[in-house]
Amino acid sequence: MIRIRLYGGPDRIRGFIIWGHARFAPRGGDIVCAGVSAVATTALIGLHRRIPGYVRYGMLPQGLMVCRLRGTIPKAQAGEAQIILSVMALGLQSIRSSHADFIDISYRR
Repeated sequence: MIRIRLYGGPDRIRGFIIWGHARFAPRGGDIVCAGVSAVATTALIGLHRRIPGYVRYGMLPQGLMVCRLRGTIPKAQAGEAQIILSVMALGLQSIRSSHADFIDISYRR
């Protein structure tokens, strides 16, 4: 199962951690893992490009991705970060709606 923790709340996400594997299909053909990876990686790239210096992240080949916003982000860039993170959350929830047995999503304040 893929576990996703979004830090903050739906209106103000400060970061996320994603770990695990869906095991929806054999390695290399798992569309659930691929979808989650694509959505999260795209968000991470967007954050890194739009608010450089305010994103701390890490990835491990075992299937762990961590991303946290840090510091006091200028207001305009903070708004952009929230749009990126909110769209990521919507994408992940959409994948979960079709594959609920393979993804767990929760918010941690």
